[in-house]
Amino acid sequence: MKKQIMPVTSLAVLLAGTIYAQPHSLDEVVVTGTRTPHTLKDVPVETVVVSRQEIEQSNAQNALDVLKTVPGINNSVHDDVFGTYTWRANMRGLNFNDGYGLILIDGQRAMGCGQSGGMGEYGIGLNQIPVDMIDRIEVVKGPSSALYGSDAMAGVINIITKKTPNKMTARAGASYGWYTIKEKVNADGTTSPASDDGDYRTNSQAYLSFGSKPLEGFAYLLNYNYESAQDLQQDPIDSARHSLMAKLDLAANEQVDLFLKGEASSYEKEGNREEDSLRLSPGMDWQISKDKILSVKGYVYNWDFTHGSPGYAHGYKYGDVAYTQGELQYTWYTSDSNTLTLGGELQRQTIDYTIENPTGSVIQVDEQVDTASLYVQDELTLGDALTLVGGLRFDDHSVFDSEINPKLSLMYTLSESTTLRASAGRSFKSPTIRQLYYNIPYQHGEYYIQSNRGLQPELGIGYSAGIEQWLMDDQLILSASLFRNDVEDMVVREETGLLYDGLPLRSYYNVDEATTQGLEVSAKFNLRDFTVNCSYTYTDSENNETGMNLPYVPEHSFALTPSYTYDPYGIRFSGVLSYTGKQYKDSGNTSEIGQHTVIDTRVAKQLGKRTTLSFEADNLFDSDKGDDGNYRTGRTFLVKLDYSF
Repeated sequence: MKKQIMPVTSLAVLLAGTIYAQPHSLDEVVVTGTRTPHTLKDVPVETVVVSRQEIEQSNAQNALDVLKTVPGINNSVHDDVFGTYTWRANMRGLNFNDGYGLILIDGQRAMGCGQSGGMGEYGIGLNQIPVDMIDRIEVVKGPSSALYGSDAMAGVINIITKKTPNKMTARAGASYGWYTIKEKVNADGTTSPASDDGDYRTNSQAYLSFGSKPLEGFAYLLNYNYESAQDLQQDPIDSARHSLMAKLDLAANEQVDLFLKGEASSYEKEGNREEDSLRLSPGMDWQISKDKILSVKGYVYNWDFTHGSPGYAHGYKYGDVAYTQGELQYTWYTSDSNTLTLGGELQRQTIDYTIENPTGSVIQVDEQVDTASLYVQDELTLGDALTLVGGLRFDDHSVFDSEINPKLSLMYTLSESTTLRASAGRSFKSPTIRQLYYNIPYQHGEYYIQSNRGLQPELGIGYSAGIEQWLMDDQLILSASLFRNDVEDMVVREETGLLYDGLPLRSYYNVDEATTQGLEVSAKFNLRDFTVNCSYTYTDSENNETGMNLPYVPEHSFALTPSYTYDPYGIRFSGVLSYTGKQYKDSGNTSEIGQHTVIDTRVAKQLGKRTTLSFEADNLFDSDKGDDGNYRTGRTFLVKLDYSF
């Protein structure tokens, strides 16, 4: 895990007593930050890895909750129950669901929303892959548009699924949980308890995974997963998802590797939502020579949905969103100290759906957005201490013409145990579907929202710098980073002062500039039986036009994650203490979510060599999470059994 720069004397003061543990090897290979393989210790771009071991030891029931202890990521307005929204999650103060952070699955863009936590038909959800399918998650912080284009302004989260095995492998598991819903405090001070107040709602998961390598050079993996829950609103509403993933790897010869990944899912929320998605991703890696590699990848994704029903207060929406991409990348190791990467992409997003307002008006959205891109990156090592990475990307956008986004990163090794990193880059982000393309206002509960086709794309400049220190034979790793993002023409939603069909009308506008900046401090301590993980983030955000804080960006957050294994009895104890400071719920800073602390605990028992039984308790002290104006989960319990054979 690599971080960024600040004076060493200040770092010593800030890190005194701060420990953040990640029980994975620093020799682990990561690929997201530069699109080329590096060990975690030597990657020149700031990268955090959440390993499979950490995922298995956590209480997380979905991908976003896996990330809650990563410095700089805020998901405090999210509950760890299947099907709940993740639309307010952000990285370094910039929101994922509005397109500021790029979500990848096995290196390719992810889309889709409801079943995965995104908001509305345009949303970008982080929970599209069930936790049991995930091998690890790589988090790259800072502007990444030079390699990945639009939507990578805050950084990149790459959810990497499990690999095909080298021998026959099978796993199965199931979990059952129960949780309460906290009562909601209304604006007039009255309370509205859930209709099943005092009763527990339930959630469950089950999975079956099987893979083998029946022939030399050929391997496959099949994984089925089922998830269900009863929602977080006033009334319990059953929802469920079935998903199936298949991966095939074929070594055609010593130089050429072929691969194919497919994934299908079906989601239903009783009486409210139906969604079906299909992904298909073929590819080839060709080792042209010992120092030249050509990669070719394709990607097809289609998401069909029906949300709501005629007369529903948030609209009746149905149709599909599709995404296709072709990519070519050439990597040339020109010398032991230089790597050149050249690539090109063709992307197409198609949108074809209908929204029926409760009043009977109809919105037709039928759009196609094409982007053609070329990128180049040069990684140069000067001597034994300095590595420079320069990148440049050209995007030709069918709506907003062309953009060029550069980035420069450096890594300087002060000693074998001390590393400095810094980066600066420019980012481009186009407005979202909902912000641009609706021809008439659509109703959203107690108000209407109007798109604005006159919106300009957002431009960002991001900086980060930090230091990382390894101690005690790499058992203790300390790090700190400073960051800043300046975003010009940020798109915000505000009141127009007008009425539409008798309800307030809101619309989207560009503001001159918004800024997020702050400090991330982390450390990790890892012994054979005991680890302690700790992180602290300070974030200062501002809409420079109004002087107000950006919504859902707490100034302070802190997480502590201890874990202890008692080998004689095969028992592991772990927990998470997370503190989140005050944050505002609106752009005018008139409504807020209070500071709060949540404690989760877990006990896992190894039953023989192949079976693990665990018991988890989330929100042990029944916190309202500072958000008593919404229905939130209270104390939650879960029992889980995993078996490998």
